[in-house]
Amino acid sequence: MSAHIAKKDLYNLPNILTYIRLLCVPAFIAVFFAVDGSRGLNVYIAFAIFVFASLTDVLDGYIARKYGFTSDLGKMLDPLADKLLQVSAAVCLTVNDFIHHSAFGMLFIAFPVLLGVKELIMLIWGVILAKKAIIVHSNLYGKAAAFIAAVGLSMSFFAKAEYDAYRIACTVVLSLACLAAYIALANYVIKLAKQVNGSIKNKSDMNLKF
Repeated sequence: MSAHIAKKDLYNLPNILTYIRLLCVPAFIAVFFAVDGSRGLNVYIAFAIFVFASLTDVLDGYIARKYGFTSDLGKMLDPLADKLLQVSAAVCLTVNDFIHHSAFGMLFIAFPVLLGVKELIMLIWGVILAKKAIIVHSNLYGKAAAFIAAVGLSMSFFAKAEYDAYRIACTVVLSLACLAAYIALANYVIKLAKQVNGSIKNKSDMNLKF
């Protein structure tokens, strides 16, 4: 599918919501660390920002599909905004709580690392394909991974310092999110390989709706 970014796409409502979600990322980080300690008011405000930003993802997708506002720009920026928000939340929670208060919490560092590595691969890949006028957008597996990660991260805001049953539940949910994320990555790789026979060279017009 050839990439085409029209001027009107810059200002349609779904993309404006995506811009807002991108702006929520630095706001989230700033608020989260505004006050020292993991159980201050700042964490609850940061949680509200995280939930608000996550809901804009649901809303912009609904509006784009219902009113025909889908665009190549949205297909590129929407997953980028989602992943920046989720990886930022995972890193903040890890640094400010899970590692500091529990020996088992050291295991939690795997989540931002795994999510970050996967998204870095997708980002590099997306840039390479975009230069060849190919737009890769989220499939069912990617959307499922994003949803599960959003649930797990939302739960993690309220985990206690000790590694109790609730924190174990958070860990299980986030483990499922990481698993789904890498299944999505494998799915992208397999389907792209099938369509271009293992090479993207001189493939400037492909249908990657999967």
